[in-house]
Amino acid sequence: MLTAVCAVIAAALVLFGAYKLWFDPYRGTFSGGEPTLGLDTVLSREQAREDVDRVMKMLRSRHPAWLEKDNARAAATEERYLAETELIDASEDGVTVLEEWRAVSRILHELGDGHTQVWASPAATLYLDDFGLLRQYGVPVKINGEPTEDVFGRFCELYQYETEEYARAIFEANVLISKTYLTWIGVDTTDGVVFTYEAASGELDREHKFVTLKNVSGRAASGSGEPWSYRIDADKGVGVFALRSCDYNSEYRAAVGAFFKQTNAAGCDSIIVDLRSNGGGSSLCADEFIRYLDADGYYGWPSHVRIGNILIKNKKGFTRNKKLGAGFSGDLYVLTDTRTFSAAMDFAMLIEDNGLGTLIGEAPGNLPDSYGDTLSFTAPNSGLRFSVSYKRWFRIDETKAGRPIEPDVPCACAEAMDKAYELIEAKRAAIG
Repeated sequence: MLTAVCAVIAAALVLFGAYKLWFDPYRGTFSGGEPTLGLDTVLSREQAREDVDRVMKMLRSRHPAWLEKDNARAAATEERYLAETELIDASEDGVTVLEEWRAVSRILHELGDGHTQVWASPAATLYLDDFGLLRQYGVPVKINGEPTEDVFGRFCELYQYETEEYARAIFEANVLISKTYLTWIGVDTTDGVVFTYEAASGELDREHKFVTLKNVSGRAASGSGEPWSYRIDADKGVGVFALRSCDYNSEYRAAVGAFFKQTNAAGCDSIIVDLRSNGGGSSLCADEFIRYLDADGYYGWPSHVRIGNILIKNKKGFTRNKKLGAGFSGDLYVLTDTRTFSAAMDFAMLIEDNGLGTLIGEAPGNLPDSYGDTLSFTAPNSGLRFSVSYKRWFRIDETKAGRPIEPDVPCACAEAMDKAYELIEAKRAAIG
């Protein structure tokens, strides 16, 4: 008997070891590490080649595209890899970290996967010295005398994205204020940068320096710091829940429960969920929110999950809603914009494709039919970080496959909240 038990334990250990060695998607991932080397640091071509090969090894061993038959994106990525490594191998004076970053960026760009990306993680991050001018005048029309559209074009050749609208939003919100990222896309930041703004009196040149975040002028007032907030507009019968990132934890669950308790107590018949500028996180945030709705259940998205060299294909399934409380039966409105991404886009898709509410605003920044759930790695010599998707998601409503989430009521991001209130008031007026 003891021998049999030992044999079972030994077999289990062997299977577990085999899983960790060959099948566990998270094998070799990192959860921290040293910062990326300075962008002007010179690596030998052997070191740069080792880094680029590491990226390709992780793509080939983890990304679903490499197990999909005749995947044109994977083939294009392989071709770009050959072209970039040929240039690296031919370099006689070595390769800078910046050059390596651009090479890997061009390789990953071919995949068209907004979750599979590469970035630098410098020891010190420097920003534009004055954000107030950007808010006052908007996006500059020139950068160091070059048309901003041309600079944006270079960004699009390096960046990994699924919709151009999302790429533009990231360029305007994140790239323009960062010394590291402006350098990455070919802007000379040695002595600062000159932005040319379009003012009422004509073009206005302003020289910017780069400083640490605490020394930036014109920063917007910071919020509560929480990834969520809510308010009850009892006079208008509206509850508003703003979710800035999809952080699923006990605090989030408690917040959602308290929100619905208060909306019910106030007799609210409409709820607005604000997902604008939500970059994603856990899709469980949407599941938890739906548990408070008066819905019997909902359909989830099909998916492919890569485990080792096996692609597990999960079909579209129906989830019976395990309701918490009586279930809100009023009207639900969801606000989205081009920076609504990943799990936040999934949240919007669950509502839209299951007919649970009305979407208002702009189309989210990535596609329902896309790759996701990322694994994080680091290049061994440069310290560049990169992520690789190991799942593929599909649209719940198959009749809309390949299409973005299109709001029921399209409008500019800044107008979405007012538009929701307009719809609520118009419906009440119609009912009388």
